[in-house]
Amino acid sequence: MGDALLQKTYTIDFLNKKRGKNNGVLPQYYIEDDHEAIIPKDIYMKVQEEIARRSSERDKNGIRRGFSANNPFSQIITCECCGAQYRRIHWYNHGKTSIVWRCKTRMEDKTVCNSRTIHEELLQQAFVDALNEMIENSDGYLSHLKENLKTAINLCNPQSAEALAARMNQLQQELLDRTESRQNYDDLVEEILLLREQQEQTNMDEAAKAEHRDRIQALCNFINSQPRTITKFDGTLVRKLLKDVKVCDVFIEFRFKSGTSVIIEK
Repeated sequence: MGDALLQKTYTIDFLNKKRGKNNGVLPQYYIEDDHEAIIPKDIYMKVQEEIARRSSERDKNGIRRGFSANNPFSQIITCECCGAQYRRIHWYNHGKTSIVWRCKTRMEDKTVCNSRTIHEELLQQAFVDALNEMIENSDGYLSHLKENLKTAINLCNPQSAEALAARMNQLQQELLDRTESRQNYDDLVEEILLLREQQEQTNMDEAAKAEHRDRIQALCNFINSQPRTITKFDGTLVRKLLKDVKVCDVFIEFRFKSGTSVIIEK
């Protein structure tokens, strides 16, 4: 993203030209906008946030979730009973083959989880019903979404990011001054590194807030653009709008990325 951390390694043995990792033996220097960026900073921060989220996300059994999937519902359907993910399988029953979704735990041990099996056609229709529920009651849902959007915008505080950037510039200039006058600057280096961590966290938070606002606006735009009832399932809408699905005994809960939830009795 165009920044550089200097003196990550240092020479341990000058005769043998052996180098080692600098774990605090010598000061390090963080230079912003040192070179032309390959990736814009805002995109870089979003990627780091997503990597951190995926590496830490576990189900109720402590099993790390997967994220590579071709079907739009893959990896986002969870079981209310045990918290495990549902898997898409080809089910052979009474000489007929059908595509169903079953809880991973129940597939491995029926005595641990008694969750129900969901036929894919029923799941798709339930999602269509959830969309139509929002369209038919658009006034209520749009009012709720606008409140969510207003809250998300108020969470944004650009002054904090500007203050951190101003302090960083001040410290870097002071670092140059001390270097030229050969004064000790270890305290400045420590504060610069700490400040840089705070900047990264601020940028990630702002990126997450911006993404949340975009998701709310996307659902608002979708509801406003639908003049009539949806009759056909569209997998792209699942990827675009839906966060996850929870399968319960008598209903299915669709939780959208905007923060809205719709319960369909199926």
